[in-house]
Amino acid sequence: MSKRWVIDTSPLILLHKIKCLNLLPELCEELVVPKAVADELLSYEEDRSEWNAFLTSSAKTRTLQNSIQISPDIAGWGLGKGESEVIAYAIAAAGYEAVLDDLEARKCATILNLPLRGTVGIILLAKKKNIIPAAKPLIEALKSAGLRFNNDWIRKTLNLVGED
Repeated sequence: MSKRWVIDTSPLILLHKIKCLNLLPELCEELVVPKAVADELLSYEEDRSEWNAFLTSSAKTRTLQNSIQISPDIAGWGLGKGESEVIAYAIAAAGYEAVLDDLEARKCATILNLPLRGTVGIILLAKKKNIIPAAKPLIEALKSAGLRFNNDWIRKTLNLVGED
């Protein structure tokens, strides 16, 4: 998998809620935040200063200043602007992995043969690299923070990193 990621809003918000945004610069060489994603993050009044700090704090994080042109192949999916820009960027810039949680966006990325990971995948990678001691508590925190997933899938996923 790629070490260069382009990320959507929901993985950022979820990682923020479980206090794990710090995992991103540890796990990837470059993190691209499309303009639509940055605009959405900065629209949250109560967290604006935190998001502004995050978007400018790491040399590995690059926030795009211009919107990305969305092709009809992507627009036809009816995704959000952030999700569409993540997918469009991953297509245009070879070697980037799309980081998306939305099921329809993930289906679109899969059909377009894009490398893909979600928030749970970030947690699992952190566990595999021994950056975190255990994935299960963070995945449970993601569930409490609002991430929806199938419990059987999570059990199988945790088995991949030696947890149950």
